Amino acid sequence: MGMPNPVHSFYAGPYRYLSVLFILVIAVGGYFLPVLGLAVPALMALALVMNKRSTRSFCSTACPNGRAFSATTSRWSLNRRLPAFLSEPGLRRMLCGFMMFCVISLLARYGKGGVPAIGRIFWAIYVLATGIGFVVGSVSKPRAWCAFCPMGTLQDTIASTGRARRAKA
Repeated sequence: MGMPNPVHSFYAGPYRYLSVLFILVIAVGGYFLPVLGLAVPALMALALVMNKRSTRSFCSTACPNGRAFSATTSRWSLNRRLPAFLSEPGLRRMLCGFMMFCVISLLARYGKGGVPAIGRIFWAIYVLATGIGFVVGSVSKPRAWCAFCPMGTLQDTIASTGRARRAKA
């Protein structure tokens, strides 16, 4: 008997059900208790910290969305190939920049309402992104969202600028 495949156990283990539960708590619970939306910037910060260890280590070890997409949409996904343009670095960076712009402008406009208002903003962005992820995962492959996820793109961009800086030194 060989060693169990850690990638398989990551996606097939009990954590995938916790990931689905996490998404439901944030998406549904955040509607009634907006402060739950603050879990989103906490996940973003965790992703950036984990990116110091290795690029996209957050995606492969801690991101609840990829696991939840695997656990749910794999049951009905059409398993079609994602159109190549969606994973092009330029489009991915543009989507990431647009989402950052949306967050910053919403915070500037509505964030003065305190912690609940800030939580509501992050909740809304999270629900939108998760909804897109479920739709894309249904018509393509379950984890298709991961190919152009803004958080993954940000991690890739930071890692590539760090490599470029080290190459110049």
